[in-house]
Amino acid sequence: MKAHPPACPAADGAESRLHALAFLLIAFAGSWSCWLAAAWAHGPSPLAAQLLSGLGGFGPTLAALAVTGWSGGRPGLRRWLTRCLAWRIGPRPYVWAFCLPLAVLVPTVLVQAGLGGQLAPSHGLAHLPLALANLVLILLLGGPLGEELGWRGWAWPALRARWGWRASSLILGLVWGLWHLPLFFIEGSLQSRLPFWPFLGSTVALSVVVGWLSERSAGSVLPALTLHTAVNWWAWLFLANQPGLLNSGQAPLVLALALLALLLLATGLLAWPARQWAQSLSAVDSPGKQAAADRGTGSAKQVAAKRR
Repeated sequence: MKAHPPACPAADGAESRLHALAFLLIAFAGSWSCWLAAAWAHGPSPLAAQLLSGLGGFGPTLAALAVTGWSGGRPGLRRWLTRCLAWRIGPRPYVWAFCLPLAVLVPTVLVQAGLGGQLAPSHGLAHLPLALANLVLILLLGGPLGEELGWRGWAWPALRARWGWRASSLILGLVWGLWHLPLFFIEGSLQSRLPFWPFLGSTVALSVVVGWLSERSAGSVLPALTLHTAVNWWAWLFLANQPGLLNSGQAPLVLALALLALLLLATGLLAWPARQWAQSLSAVDSPGKQAAADRGTGSAKQVAAKRR
């Protein structure tokens, strides 16, 4: 695999840490304040609670936009968005992104059925227009668009430049899981029906999967968006006809099997041998290096102007 760009210069270390701190503060404070407000508004105004809950899911992406604009100005923001939304990276990352969730779902279903579990057929695939419409809704409002431009578009490259993709994926998975913490105390949320520690393990493992994919996507966030959307969509197809499954006696078995399959997948990807990939994040600067480049370009222009 290509040599990766070095970490930000020592002179920029303090500024890079400041940017990282600002990103975390905006992402966590923005999302948590919306979610806490949604919990308060749940009784008086369910509609307002739903809107606030949805807005809270955009904290990471808004944090990335704010910090990138602050550190690099319009040139840095434009270059960052161009990289994140680059789509000409070949079909392989998109195919992996859409199909990898099945590596968790299919074994879970087969083992559950083999142990005597009952699973109703999904009507989602029988109503294809509804399934496709829900796919778009999940992308726009179900988490991927509000999270991935922040987590994988800003935070992951910044960590990747210093720690490598494996450690960065594990670190970001912990942060990603903790970011969801208030949802475990909000009635009606999916997380309120799940145990926290297995959920945290699932975000770490899933972060490894997304990190492995991002490593092969030339800095584009589109495959990560596809994977996040596919995870939620396949889960919806799996649970759509079984609304009581998470509250039934089968719930611990289903969750344990899914977590085990996800951990095995993540472990396999962590052990994936290093090799040369044509599309790699190797050639992509981290957000901190982009900001430094923008500042350097501005300084060079100022020196040239003075010489004139």
